[in-house]
Amino acid sequence: MDNTSIDKPLVRLGIQLALAVGLTAGLLAAPSAGAAENAEAARQDAAAAPPGPAREHPLFAGWASVDITPRKPVNLVGQYDKRISRAILDPLTATALALETRGDAGPVDQAILISCDVIGIPRAVMDKLRATLEPRLPGFDVRKLLLNGTHTHTAPGLVETTYKPYDVRGDPGVMPPSEYAEFFIERVARAAVEAWEKRRPAGLSWGLGYASVGTNRRAVYFDGKAVMYGTTDAANFSHIEGYRDDGVEMLFCWDADQKLTGIVVNIACTSQETEGLSEVSADFWHDTREAVRRRLGADVHILAQCAAAGDQSPHLLYRRQAEEVMAKRRGLTRRQEIARRIAGAVEDALSAARQDVKTALIFQHEVLSIDLPEQVPPSPPFVEGDPVHPVEVHVLRLGDVSIATNPFELYLDYGVRIKARSKAVLTLLVQLAGQDCGYLPTARAVKGGGYSAENFVVGAEGGQVLVDQTVRRINAMFP
Repeated sequence: MDNTSIDKPLVRLGIQLALAVGLTAGLLAAPSAGAAENAEAARQDAAAAPPGPAREHPLFAGWASVDITPRKPVNLVGQYDKRISRAILDPLTATALALETRGDAGPVDQAILISCDVIGIPRAVMDKLRATLEPRLPGFDVRKLLLNGTHTHTAPGLVETTYKPYDVRGDPGVMPPSEYAEFFIERVARAAVEAWEKRRPAGLSWGLGYASVGTNRRAVYFDGKAVMYGTTDAANFSHIEGYRDDGVEMLFCWDADQKLTGIVVNIACTSQETEGLSEVSADFWHDTREAVRRRLGADVHILAQCAAAGDQSPHLLYRRQAEEVMAKRRGLTRRQEIARRIAGAVEDALSAARQDVKTALIFQHEVLSIDLPEQVPPSPPFVEGDPVHPVEVHVLRLGDVSIATNPFELYLDYGVRIKARSKAVLTLLVQLAGQDCGYLPTARAVKGGGYSAENFVVGAEGGQVLVDQTVRRINAMFP
């Protein structure tokens, strides 16, 4: 088989906004990542520096979950072709965690983290959600609202697009993205308000486990060419392009009676095991929530986060037959097998996490605007993403743990660089958060070519700027 024949683009969320401003020639004439970025970083360091030594303060937390499943047929985004949903296989969920520390003079810092079973979070939707919440949460700084998508390919888009296969104007009875967005914003706002209003004295602990879920999806051949999901049984197959990260990074949240209330679960894999279905589905995160709750309790909230995983996938490139046989012996689907692994890692870490619950901790939350250089010469994707001038990045410290976001489908190597250089004991990265700016591949990937490494706005130079500035802000919180 021709290796290029399976390198078929998988279209992300229909993110070409009808009203979005196109990339102009001025934007494409990108600056280098040298003096300008260092000067900007220094300015942000000065602006974001805390007024004095960080101190521990009592923690308050609240949880909420809402159903964001569309009530009508929708076009399911993420594949090349139009797929009108025929049914609902399992519900889409938005899970919110509100966090706040308080001192003698009142609130010290705050955040609302929300994970959504959608492919990504366009900036236009984020802006409208913040505008919706501002009058409803007068005590909350809406800049510190943080949304991420799990990157399921079996959910509707949130913005209108000129990409023709996603145009549903000629499909009677199908909910357009703009209508779903209104529904989505109201439901997610409801979750944010509920979580914020449920804030109570709480404790937090962290855990680390391992589960084999994601793998690098780019096969490389002896001629140097890389192909997404390329065949690996060919004589000219050389190697898998990059690393995989089996870490399962967790934050456990407890009430005043040391009862587990919810878990942040962070893995380096997108939720697209059954990505080609014509049914609405949260993919393996639905099975994972069920598996964790069977072990830990039906009322435990699960907030799913996807770490840097732009070149990762749950699809196997080799050893597939053996995996299928093992799952069959257990009587499980592939999704259920993934859920079994994640739930096992959560349960295994729980007893250790229970030993170190902090009811007072250092909590810092900074929202950065980072202006990233674009690829020169430009190779814009065939669907338009959000602008990268600037991108929004959240950096949080929660005791020994840091959380840092980015708006890309970020290649794993960048995530490894950040984690390795971070002073935090554990660093959680969250991609596709607050904006959708497309793929950010490495120089190695661009050299090999193929889908996700051919059409992008920010390349390796901008990727390293993102790494350096993220690490700088994390480490400033851990003097």
